Amino acid sequence: MSRYLLILVVSILTGCTSGLKGPGTGVSKELADNRFNNISQVRYKLHFSIPDHIDSLVHGKAQINFELKNRETLSLDFLHDSINPVNSLIVNGVLVKPEIVDEHLVISKRVLKKGKNEVKVDFLAGEQSLNRREDFLYTLLVPDRARTLFPCFDQPDIKAVYELSLDLPEGWVAMSNAPSASREADFIRFAPSDPLPTYLFSFVAGLFNEHSVKSGERSISIFHRETLPYRIAQCDTIGSQIFSSLNWLEDYTGIDYPFLKYDIAIIPGFQYGGMEHAGATLYADRTLFTSENPTVAERFARAKLIAHETAHMWFGDYVTMKWFDDVWTKEVFANWFAARMVTPLFPEMDHELAFTDSYFPPAYEEDRTVGANPVQQPLDNLNNAGLVYGNIIYNKAPVVMEMMVGMIGEENFRKGIQEYLRKYAFSNATWDNLIEILDSYTEADLNMWSNVWIKERGRPEYKISAAENGGVKLLQKDPFNRGLEWEQEILNIVSEDGFIYPNVDGKAYGLFITNSFNNDILLERLPLFTPLTRGSLLITLYENMVAGYINPEKFSEAICNILPVESDRIVFNRAVNYLAATNVRYLHGTIASQHASDLLWKISLSAKEGDLRLTAFRSLIRFAWGESWAKLLYDILKNPAKYSELNLSERDFINLAYETALRNPLLYDEIGRVALTYINGKDRIEEFNFVFKSISPDKSVRDSMFRALLMKENRVIEPWTINALTYLCHYSRSEDAVEYITPALEILPEIQRTGDIFFPRNWLQALLSGQRGDRAAYYVLNYTNSADIHPLLKGKLLQQADHLFNKAKRDE
Repeated sequence: MSRYLLILVVSILTGCTSGLKGPGTGVSKELADNRFNNISQVRYKLHFSIPDHIDSLVHGKAQINFELKNRETLSLDFLHDSINPVNSLIVNGVLVKPEIVDEHLVISKRVLKKGKNEVKVDFLAGEQSLNRREDFLYTLLVPDRARTLFPCFDQPDIKAVYELSLDLPEGWVAMSNAPSASREADFIRFAPSDPLPTYLFSFVAGLFNEHSVKSGERSISIFHRETLPYRIAQCDTIGSQIFSSLNWLEDYTGIDYPFLKYDIAIIPGFQYGGMEHAGATLYADRTLFTSENPTVAERFARAKLIAHETAHMWFGDYVTMKWFDDVWTKEVFANWFAARMVTPLFPEMDHELAFTDSYFPPAYEEDRTVGANPVQQPLDNLNNAGLVYGNIIYNKAPVVMEMMVGMIGEENFRKGIQEYLRKYAFSNATWDNLIEILDSYTEADLNMWSNVWIKERGRPEYKISAAENGGVKLLQKDPFNRGLEWEQEILNIVSEDGFIYPNVDGKAYGLFITNSFNNDILLERLPLFTPLTRGSLLITLYENMVAGYINPEKFSEAICNILPVESDRIVFNRAVNYLAATNVRYLHGTIASQHASDLLWKISLSAKEGDLRLTAFRSLIRFAWGESWAKLLYDILKNPAKYSELNLSERDFINLAYETALRNPLLYDEIGRVALTYINGKDRIEEFNFVFKSISPDKSVRDSMFRALLMKENRVIEPWTINALTYLCHYSRSEDAVEYITPALEILPEIQRTGDIFFPRNWLQALLSGQRGDRAAYYVLNYTNSADIHPLLKGKLLQQADHLFNKAKRDE
């Protein structure tokens, strides 16, 4: 009894802490720096009780051990919807009244001490990043979402060891960063993990099948939910490509795989392509499981994704950026190395062309806009860290990295990378730390080069004309009038009859502008060049069309002329994608669009290679319009045996059903019933039923669907949400959908707070990509001029709305 009274008295005294000041919302740079300098040797012992029913709350317990350099008030990050998410708090054996201030669990210095400390918290786990479904869940905590799940030091430069245990519903299995140490009935305990930042801690639990693949002494467990035999059979290929990537990276870096294990989970409706949690990497089923007869592009995309996530084990997990303004450093390594790692797997492919095609076009999509951002972006608070993600860091950065490797030399670059990994093993590094190392391997001024290419936004523009000496005259322009000069080599060729072929090797980055007559010649002569030059010139010409220097109808006609004779798969894929994009955005309902549709249908039936037939058909259904096309698409859906040469996959039938329903409103219900006969698997059926409502011919149904998406509880599965919003705002219904713009923009800050890293960009793209009218531009301008939103978020909006203002310029 006396012991109980003592604890009670202490708890009452230490509970009188009202008035504790918090450090402000989110995780500011100042807070992160202060904690990094004061906190070390962090270890989390976490337990979560997963209930049988999705509506029941998840209870958690955390024991956090750490050392303090100085005795001062401590803030654990904890963002929770509940008013009282903490049931109990014990600090160094003392029961303390929990104080939640500014999204932090604030602990008075009176109960802390220099040296070793222990905090025990009994809490309700946050729901935001648990990604719960009826029979499975997974955590996704990048970039600052760990604090929505449990109290922690949620910053990348405080690495910790995690000991996890779970209470599971009957029949569930689980995976985490470390191997399972023991399992008794529905309780599982995992071994201590390697040192990891909070954003890489993860666990997956649910009704999964487990497939094991082995290579020598290595073994990988693959969690999946597939039922189709041809998909399950792909697990061995997936495992083989992981082993290939691991071996390649070990050889290149001279460092053995640095973590306890490498297991993966393949998730239906996963937000990204993949996420590199060490020991428990998550992948999207839509990419990792290909169709039964996949195209080379599908197989290549899967191999690159696997290589990308595996590269992160060294670049991101083993050596981690210190702050998320340098998150691009892990992504540039992952994409640059991925391009190298897949080369031996596809010996028949032109990998120089593949690099140009993979990275330049998506980088230009954002870098050409007024919302363009630099590769390295300033970041004030981790609650805005998701906004630094985009095409620039994923696609422009590898292009720039390739330039830097050319300056340093392949072998010197490799030596520098090996030194970088050894020096910062299981620690953190900045871009400037890397440049400092690489500087010692070259006489080039990497700092000056980096300041322009990495720390400034936008792409250079070059006006190219013939010089008097028979060469080429280049006039470089900074689109933002800062006087910047981009240093790069540009390979231009002058033909015997005086025409200029710009950037023929596809290595230079920018907008290359020649006169209209020269552009006409380039369009006409495209088939005469090598695949690499064709691909590069095709990108250049498309960018000129978007910029207003080439008529869209002329560009579409030129693509139609080259497609029947185009034999290279990469160039063919790029051409048909550009053809579809041009016809959707500029030529809907025109004779030119009808001509392009007719051509793609002919190729869909008659091309010698199945890859080309299927690629043509997938592009065709994006823009073919009119009564005859509506009838044809419906016939293909109803009677696929008549069109066996198309060799459609399950996903093709799903997309065909969506597009057919748009064009046949009176047959909407029948199309839905037919589509379901092609779909296997509970998860994909649920996805179809969710998205298909957004295509309803009844505007009241679509309006209801849109209003539902404005509520966060209906946006849980983000890929489904984006697909639904895309069809709600389809270009064929732009007049109806324009009224969605303002309410969808008004919740943009909420979309950022509650969604994952790519969600704001994808939300805006789905909302605006189908719009062309002046009303849409007006609504966007009205919002940007009146709303008080973070500059990075405003930049995302300007990137996705750029075509609306480009249209206004065209119409002047």
